Amino acid sequence: MRRLLLAATATVVVLLVDRHAEAAGPFVDAPLTLPPLHFSADVGVGFGTFQPFGLDPDGNPILGGTQVGWGTSIEAAVGLPYVGELGVRIGYRFGDSGIEAGSGAGADHFGRLFDPIVSQPGASNFANPEIHLRGNVFDLQVVQMALETRLIIPTDSTQIDGQNVSSFAITPGVPFRIHMPGFLRIDTGLYLPISFDSNTSFSLDIPAQAFFELGSAFVGPVTGIRFNAPGGGVDSSVDVPLGIAAGYTLGGQIDLKVQLRTERINDANWASQYLGGGFGVGLRLP
Repeated sequence: MRRLLLAATATVVVLLVDRHAEAAGPFVDAPLTLPPLHFSADVGVGFGTFQPFGLDPDGNPILGGTQVGWGTSIEAAVGLPYVGELGVRIGYRFGDSGIEAGSGAGADHFGRLFDPIVSQPGASNFANPEIHLRGNVFDLQVVQMALETRLIIPTDSTQIDGQNVSSFAITPGVPFRIHMPGFLRIDTGLYLPISFDSNTSFSLDIPAQAFFELGSAFVGPVTGIRFNAPGGGVDSSVDVPLGIAAGYTLGGQIDLKVQLRTERINDANWASQYLGGGFGVGLRLP
């Protein structure tokens, strides 16, 4: 009887291990949208460079020397039946609050590893929280397409010249993911961040990221193009981000991540105002 119980226990353990192994997988094979009852969590620490500014007696801006700001990003998501992936993200910037130390460095954005979309920042230590919902349009294993909506909740009440520096924002998007199993993952898509402030503004973001698998490690370039206020005008501009991302997967479920990137390589001041990076860990269950 004892041997029978031991054999039955061993069989159950083997089945659980096999099921766990099937659920686990390398980073490059991770699905675009979490399956039902699957869970993910990410914690990252980021840094960003910026040039603080002030005004001289005549009201002209004065730029200070290049400084570095630090921040952190925490995000969690769950796959829900019939709904898709539902997630929430919060961020915190270390140091004194204010437009220079807060949104100037954008450190919590750089701590949000491998997510290229710039959130509506605000200016306080706590970043405006973000909620996202993503659902698959089709999943062909090798090619995946989804519809996504991000909502920015303007919890920051900071004002400059009588105007709030944060506002409600929504980002509809159409993300794509291409897999070459065991070798390569490509992330791209179309996103349209819209900020509803006194002067409603929007941009068009087309990210492009590639991750090559090297055993349990992965590495690749991150780039894209961002059209700010497309159509012309004083606020119209184009950003070309560029960087490198890498990581290492433990047990098919824990991803150690690191990145270094600039948000605007097409600017002479990119090294002093737009450079940042981060490191962190991600968990995928089951």
